[in-house]
Amino acid sequence: MYILLAVLVGGLTAAQSRFNGELSHKIHNGIGAGLISNIVGSTILILIALLFKSERQGITRGIAALKSGRLAWWEMLGGIGGTIFLIAQGVAVPEVGVAIFTISLIGGQTISSLIVDKIGLTPSGKKPVTLTRILIALITLLAVSVAVYPDLIKSTFRFLPVILAIIAGVVVAFQQALNARVNVVTTRPLATTFFNFMIGTFFLMIALSINIARGGTIGHLPTSPWLYLGGLFGLTFIAVSAFTLKHIGLLNFIAFSVSGQLIGAVLFDWLAPAAHTSVSGYLLTGTAMTLCAVISSRYFQLRKPKTTNK
Repeated sequence: MYILLAVLVGGLTAAQSRFNGELSHKIHNGIGAGLISNIVGSTILILIALLFKSERQGITRGIAALKSGRLAWWEMLGGIGGTIFLIAQGVAVPEVGVAIFTISLIGGQTISSLIVDKIGLTPSGKKPVTLTRILIALITLLAVSVAVYPDLIKSTFRFLPVILAIIAGVVVAFQQALNARVNVVTTRPLATTFFNFMIGTFFLMIALSINIARGGTIGHLPTSPWLYLGGLFGLTFIAVSAFTLKHIGLLNFIAFSVSGQLIGAVLFDWLAPAAHTSVSGYLLTGTAMTLCAVISSRYFQLRKPKTTNK
């Protein structure tokens, strides 16, 4: 079940990217689109908290744990990861293109996921850096490279934007681990997501203020309601990842969610292609490679005897 959830939320990430990307294009501001997405998600979460006592209790447990010291202040800062991702996306994509940004981002995520699992930052405990796990990370990165190859050969390599994208990938991996730790206390994934969105929205407002002060602008808001669904997909991703990481670990989650993301990209490019996009053999090959890699890794993991983490 947890693997299926990781694949499904990966597909939602593809949907979020499509909707937020279109919103960003309409208003001519990537950070502004991210803030709008977060505001929509935050509004939904506030309504859920008002309607459901269990979610309010989860939020209360999180606040009480922070006051008592059960949760350290830095464990509540997962929302900053989304802010850094959006800033990196806005800076790096115009400089190096989507392909190199995607590879750099996933490279940062997969490498740092090995570290996160090694030190036991997620509730699933410590996981050794084995040859199998290294191969999962490398094959995932290779598969994404194949999937975006047509755009990759058109991209321009610049050192600083690439480093920024890698840093964003590292931060996003740690964000997911921190959210999973908070979820252990709140016991409610949506309550965990509430804290993430509140903090993320606050820092996005600061980032947008700086962007506008430096000459950035925001165009007229589009009237199409579907363009504002990115926040709904975003909160679903965070809630499911916070719940799932405890059971499968960060590297496995990233590998399976990337599979879902590539499958989602195939379906979008097939059923509702954007301008100048189509289903390519490279995208299909990259998706197949990722699926084969994660299924094989899961098979070998299940064959190994379970050990108790100390």
